[in-house]
Amino acid sequence: MQKNLKASGLKSFKAKKCKNCDEKFTPERTLQQVCNFKCARELSMKKQAKEKSKLWKVEKKVMKEKLKTLSDWKKDLQKEINTIVRLIDNGQPCIATGAATGKRNAGHYYSVGSNDTLRFNLHNIHIQSEASNTYKSGDTINYQNGLRLIYGNDYFRKVQRLQMIKPLKLTIPEIKEAIKTAKKIAKYLKLIEHNVYNPTERMVLRENYNRLIGIYKQIK
Repeated sequence: MQKNLKASGLKSFKAKKCKNCDEKFTPERTLQQVCNFKCARELSMKKQAKEKSKLWKVEKKVMKEKLKTLSDWKKDLQKEINTIVRLIDNGQPCIATGAATGKRNAGHYYSVGSNDTLRFNLHNIHIQSEASNTYKSGDTINYQNGLRLIYGNDYFRKVQRLQMIKPLKLTIPEIKEAIKTAKKIAKYLKLIEHNVYNPTERMVLRENYNRLIGIYKQIK
């Protein structure tokens, strides 16, 4: 058969799977992907449906973003900030109780409800057990003791002075930019090998990333 093909000038092809039905067939052309016209039509319809699905996902994302309120965008940023806190405080015990096990929260010293301005400030957020953060309303006294014990009195006073920051009036475009930066920071922290930090390193990282995100001016 091969000799006959060579004599006739025709090229032979190896059998391969049909891209639509997975049945093996011997193609007649180099780029032939399907075994027959029916499979060609079905494959084309599948590709069109897939493209439409991709377009709809993009359109849906755009529509959802257009419907988002300022509050929705703040929640999105809070999620990214909380991720950074968990990565900075990776391997550390609860700031308030010293517990090393159980579910972890990114616990605010000044709660979002009491001071919305400080909700994104990394100095105001530390790893905290859910029992302490949620079921003890922030566990403020123990939180204070933890800040003093781990970071020292000077840092504790710095956290106290955060309440001097004037109320923020962030716009949606500003929050979007902060989200982009926060995501890059989180991605970097996930990639680097050294991801367990001592207290001094954690203070420095909070200061540096606050500055990079650009919402807060330095508090001394």
